[in-house]
Amino acid sequence: MAQRRFPTRTSLLTAALLAPLAATSAAQSAPPHTTPVAATATATTTDHPAPWTDRVQIQSGPAGALKRMHAPDVALRIVTPDDSEALTPKGLALLFSGNEPDYFQRNNLPGSIIEGQASPAITLMPNVAKALVSGYFRYAPDALPAQTSTLRFSADTWALVHQGNTRKDPLYRLNHSSTIQQRRADGSLAEIISCNDSDDRATLGAWQADDYARLKSAAQKITMKCIEKLVKRIPAMYPRPLAAEDVSAYADGAAPPARVRVYAALGRTTTLYTDAACREDYRDRIDVKYNNAGDKGVLGIPVTETLRSKEKERFSTLSYQEYEVPGGKPLIFEARFDASSRVYCDGKLSGQFVARPGQDYEVEFEVADKICRLHIRQVHADGSMTPQQTRPTPTICEGTRAPVRIEPRQEMQVLLFTPGRLQIQDTTQNSAPQQLSDDASANAALQQVLQQASSAPGTRLCIVTPGSTYSSPLRDALWNRLLESPQALPSLWLEAAAVTPSHSAAAGAQVDLATAMTHCKAIPIKEFAAY
Repeated sequence: MAQRRFPTRTSLLTAALLAPLAATSAAQSAPPHTTPVAATATATTTDHPAPWTDRVQIQSGPAGALKRMHAPDVALRIVTPDDSEALTPKGLALLFSGNEPDYFQRNNLPGSIIEGQASPAITLMPNVAKALVSGYFRYAPDALPAQTSTLRFSADTWALVHQGNTRKDPLYRLNHSSTIQQRRADGSLAEIISCNDSDDRATLGAWQADDYARLKSAAQKITMKCIEKLVKRIPAMYPRPLAAEDVSAYADGAAPPARVRVYAALGRTTTLYTDAACREDYRDRIDVKYNNAGDKGVLGIPVTETLRSKEKERFSTLSYQEYEVPGGKPLIFEARFDASSRVYCDGKLSGQFVARPGQDYEVEFEVADKICRLHIRQVHADGSMTPQQTRPTPTICEGTRAPVRIEPRQEMQVLLFTPGRLQIQDTTQNSAPQQLSDDASANAALQQVLQQASSAPGTRLCIVTPGSTYSSPLRDALWNRLLESPQALPSLWLEAAAVTPSHSAAAGAQVDLATAMTHCKAIPIKEFAAY
């Protein structure tokens, strides 16, 4: 999918977690177990256990019972040509004739159980997952859930099965399948991750040599491949509190709504959850389908290049709907093919973010080159767009109905232009004002100031110039920067005449920085526009 999901931060987290996990995997042995085992019980006991162990239980055991010829593989199962004699005469004819063998029946034969070689889902994966979860909650302590949940590793297939139609020294393929299930406190399933590997082949002697050294090496590789999937999903399984907009500046905290345009296509559904902490806790759910989407221009969201391109598509009827949604509240979007289309996307197309008050967005479920993408974009007043940063939709939540971590708006920075000089003062600090020479040589220093300001959520700029027609190298550079990224730094431009009271200064008198700061601090936050 194509919505932006903080790639730099995510990749750093993945690298930080996978590095120690690789060492943990290499150090783990695989003692025999044939019954469910909790990873917390196999780990080294300490006087002060990690607090997460009370909230997140890590367990392992066999997969649920299935109607098949053998039980789930808690320990290694070996199927030899001799075991194939248990098949029906028809199956034997397929196995040892010139025809393609019936691998499905062969893979499910009971075979022989090697108790000393446990499935990696029984011991290795849970122990490595314990290191992962511990590291994750050290990285994100605010993600620790209030309710208990379970990560259960379920062993399904762990078998060496003979290949080909010969009885003499055949190759054996290592078959593995297991799942990681996240279950809520009530036992209901919240998330499932499937791990399947069936590519490694060698003779039985090669598998058994040096106390199954090749098998143990394969188990470590399989474990890391499966745990890597868990690394990618754990921020959704145990999400950090979602940073919300501070709406205290609005009357009674009632922020203006945001607007969103959702495109529809035949055989596809895009679901919108408003004021949504997770899929189970939201205010409204809207399923946008091709046959229930409205006409263009419902609420007047600016026309975008996406809309223009869809209007030009041949043999296609444009269909979309526009909605008002609560500003400053989290939204969740999910996209999928309808069951009747018999088409599906690999993975989940879903994302969550906080809709800024008064901001416009558009959502498009696109399929191109056999790849599914969910595009979520901010729409600016001129119809231009920027990708909207989202995070994976939480699989479970505490039911609080609201974001719990607020990033408050910062006090503003005041930028005062006078001929040949620019003064900058951060009103939240007692630091001395910064002064720049208003010429091209100071542009790099100005850009650094703006970069630091935009990195602090909610920072706004109050800019005072001698007059509406004033132009200078730094003034023009500032204007162009704010036009390029209007959402990053909400700003207000003032003329000096509006800042200096008429009864205390002569017309045309220069404004000092202290007066500019006093005037700017008295302006309500909602007056600062993101152009």
